[in-house]
Amino acid sequence: MRPTYRYALGFALISIAHCLVAQSQIPTARGMTSDHRYEVAATYSHVLTDGSFGRPNLAMNGFAASVTAGVLPLFQLTGDVGSYSRRGETSIKSFLGGPQLGFHLYRFQPFVHVLAGISHTSVNSQGVGNAFTVAAGGGLNVPVTPHIAIRALQAEYYRPFGGWYRSADFLRLGFGLSYQFGQR
Repeated sequence: MRPTYRYALGFALISIAHCLVAQSQIPTARGMTSDHRYEVAATYSHVLTDGSFGRPNLAMNGFAASVTAGVLPLFQLTGDVGSYSRRGETSIKSFLGGPQLGFHLYRFQPFVHVLAGISHTSVNSQGVGNAFTVAAGGGLNVPVTPHIAIRALQAEYYRPFGGWYRSADFLRLGFGLSYQFGQR
């Protein structure tokens, strides 16, 4: 085949594909956010620290459960409860809440939030104190049914201010499931 025919055939195939794609609708939800007003999520979390507990590279595992309620089309309020530990040596329990922005990007539901509240730290099964805590980050939900989504990723910078371990920095990584319900 001569080069000019290849270019003409390629151009024709691209033109036909463009016409087919241009006729299909782009999937969007009302207001670029979820159609559901409420969400309940359960997340397995792996927490990494900067070594402020006297042990370098201390890693903890645990869970977080959150409840989110839609206030405006893109604006939600979230409450989050978490518990993370390492073989009975060190544990952290947190109670956080705050604003969240969520929207649709094709089939995906990314979100970002800033949560604040209190966390309780225990070392060797002895409580060592409470601290004001801030967690900032976000995540990505991937819907699999109209009500159930996989939380493919949740990542947050997590830091207590005050208390026994006031200088500890944490990275919270997780994945889980989300159940969305209620009409806007």
